[in-house]
Amino acid sequence: MVVPSKILAIGALGVVAVALVGMVVGFGHPTPGWQPAAEEPGDRLSAALPAVHYRDMDGKARGPNRAYTSSLDTLVGQGPALMDAVVFDPKLRAEAVARRAARRAYSGAPPSIPHPVDANDVSSCYQCHGEGKVIGTLIAPKISHQRYTNCTQCHAPVVSETPGNSPGLEVKNEFVGVVSSGRGSRAYIGAPPTIPHATSMRENCTSCHGTLGLTGLRSSHPWRVNCTQCHAPSAVLEQARFDDPSPPPWAGETTGK
Repeated sequence: MVVPSKILAIGALGVVAVALVGMVVGFGHPTPGWQPAAEEPGDRLSAALPAVHYRDMDGKARGPNRAYTSSLDTLVGQGPALMDAVVFDPKLRAEAVARRAARRAYSGAPPSIPHPVDANDVSSCYQCHGEGKVIGTLIAPKISHQRYTNCTQCHAPVVSETPGNSPGLEVKNEFVGVVSSGRGSRAYIGAPPTIPHATSMRENCTSCHGTLGLTGLRSSHPWRVNCTQCHAPSAVLEQARFDDPSPPPWAGETTGK
């Protein structure tokens, strides 16, 4: 059956008319049947955080705690004077050694941190432990090694069981480490004793034996600055090998080629 061309023309015209009506309706702006809620009065601009220039972002305090300030750098804690006499007491020395051992997982391990810390801001650690401080009856010893940027990589915080805090994690281990005899040997009577422990990460002797050290471990002459000039490291505890048979990397190299 052949459809007359007149009918096809009328159908095409109808399709075009519907398309034109849809286009007009789509481009129109009909009035909605609802109205948006009125803006509540209030200065929202003052509550918004101000825009900060890129060069000022590192030093600009932001967030809900931006008004908080810390005064650790102004904390003053004085210990004994450099020339104060030191009384040697075996009981105080035993208490100091036991106190040091109680904060370590094994002999020679890094001591744990006995107070809460902010692991993201280690600069606060240096406020007390950079040069050492005495705060009341507590002693914040000077760090015994060079400064690193991540204290909690070696020193694990141990939070005591207080309201709002969970008990500290306690991990049992059977590792002992290299246990020192506690006292260095002497070449002869009256000679300076050897260092009775390894010196790795303990390069700053005043951390334990200076004026801010525990009473039982303080040196009688903390004004001297070169300890190894008289006190030799222990050949056993230092764990330095002098009998390594392996040749140096350059042993097989030849010159002129």
